[in-house]
Amino acid sequence: MICVSPVDFILIPTMLVSYDCGIKFDVYIRKGDCFFLFARHGELNNNHKQRLHDHDVEALYIHVKDTTSYEEYVEINFSVILQDDSIPLLDRSRMLYQYLSGLGQEILKKSKKNLATFKHRIKLEHLYDGMYEYMLRKQGAAKSITSLLSHDYRTFSHCVNVSVYTMMMLVSLEYGKHRAKLVGTGAVLHDIGKAKVPRRILDKPGRLTHEERLLINEHPAHGLEICRGIEVEALAMDCVIHHHEKLDGSGYPAQTRCIPEHVRIVTIADIYDALTSDRPYAKACCPLEALKILSKDAETGRLDKELCREFTMIMSEGQITTG
Repeated sequence: MICVSPVDFILIPTMLVSYDCGIKFDVYIRKGDCFFLFARHGELNNNHKQRLHDHDVEALYIHVKDTTSYEEYVEINFSVILQDDSIPLLDRSRMLYQYLSGLGQEILKKSKKNLATFKHRIKLEHLYDGMYEYMLRKQGAAKSITSLLSHDYRTFSHCVNVSVYTMMMLVSLEYGKHRAKLVGTGAVLHDIGKAKVPRRILDKPGRLTHEERLLINEHPAHGLEICRGIEVEALAMDCVIHHHEKLDGSGYPAQTRCIPEHVRIVTIADIYDALTSDRPYAKACCPLEALKILSKDAETGRLDKELCREFTMIMSEGQITTG
């Protein structure tokens, strides 16, 4: 038994123990603030699984020290787990979201110190291959994932959210798997340049000064530099450098009106997630209000009208249409 802060442990879906091939981490169950060792790595067997079933255990935990081993295990079994209909849809989505969030946070931290590598990019592309197939073939998968999204506007969680919304659009618009993988990677990296922006500016609760705004506006260029270092492909790079451009030329950094469709999708997802999240300087809008703001920006020529209409249809499950 270990009685410590719950932050020392990470929740994992119970059904993942079905994949006990090469598990190299200890598994715990929780009662209150105490964690009990359920099985050591390599010891999980059918008796353990039966006990979980008999006692309706809904969650297992690993210690944070085993995070790397857990992520390697998930990565190896990732696609198989997502396609296994014996695992409840929400459990599969939770595994996907946890892994994506962890990878997003790791890349952001590494980027602060210029330590992100092309291996991180390969992991992202592999992950988005799996996510594309999951959303394409599993009814309810997209809704299941979005129900888990964090709406606390931290850079890494925001990037993860934007990539999920983007992938929903790409699947709906029937983008091919390879192209969707690259755009999804670009979406999760779109704000990676904020790793180079001082924390005091990102977390400032009030209005930014002119000088602070100029520093914030440099994050696409910082992101481009980071992405070159990890050999990100051009389609993904577009999303990093152009996601703040607007169709009427009012965006930044280049004030261009020539914005590829895949970047326009990321921009819509970016704005929607920002509006529906609690930010240091503003409370979250409700989803309906956020969709109205997107529609207004489309009407004024800042955003793509057809893509905003498609996004609204997806997010409202067809209950809201725009003219």
